[in-house]
Amino acid sequence: MKHAARKTPGMKEPYLKGRNAVYLWSFISINIAVFLCLLVSKALTESSVDHFWHRVTMKDGIVLASIPILAIVLSGVIGDMAKARLVFWRWKNPLPGCRVFTELLNADPRLDVPALQKKLGEFPHEPQAQNALWFNLYRHHSGAPRVLEAQRIYLLTRDMAAISALFVVLLSIGVFAGLVGWKITALYAAALFAQYLLVANSARNYGNRFVLNVLSEEIYG
Repeated sequence: MKHAARKTPGMKEPYLKGRNAVYLWSFISINIAVFLCLLVSKALTESSVDHFWHRVTMKDGIVLASIPILAIVLSGVIGDMAKARLVFWRWKNPLPGCRVFTELLNADPRLDVPALQKKLGEFPHEPQAQNALWFNLYRHHSGAPRVLEAQRIYLLTRDMAAISALFVVLLSIGVFAGLVGWKITALYAAALFAQYLLVANSARNYGNRFVLNVLSEEIYG
């Protein structure tokens, strides 16, 4: 009897990133439209932003055609571990699986901790051991709808956070070099940094929810 081939967790990430592509392109397009508006118009008004948004998203425009390539390049400039550091603000063991049993588990009221401990035994305390145990559970529940959706949103917001961090540096330098004016440049740089903080915080929450959904599946799935 032939058995259906089982997809490994590593095969799911490119698929989930493909589903996120349109959202990532839109995020980059908005940032590029605002950047071009400041660079060319030296001001930020509703009409000027709208003008450059239409310029960026023209179906036959070179900028729109380059957005998917730009998204691939920007997403690949920073590695996965560096992205995790930008999201969780931890240099050592930044992945949420590294503290899922010592910090995150007891903060989720959905989870029956004694039931999970009965199934798994004593929880590890060392960060890498925690992540190894969590990943083993993830391999068994990676196809669950709640896990897949949580992972998809986490990957999307993680990549957005990494690109936001790059934009803080690259776009701020671009506006400054464009002689826009130091006040506008400072406000723009502050807005880019605020965007990074907001997206990184969202990614952190989604990442924590992702690892906890795996434990939820282990208990109740």
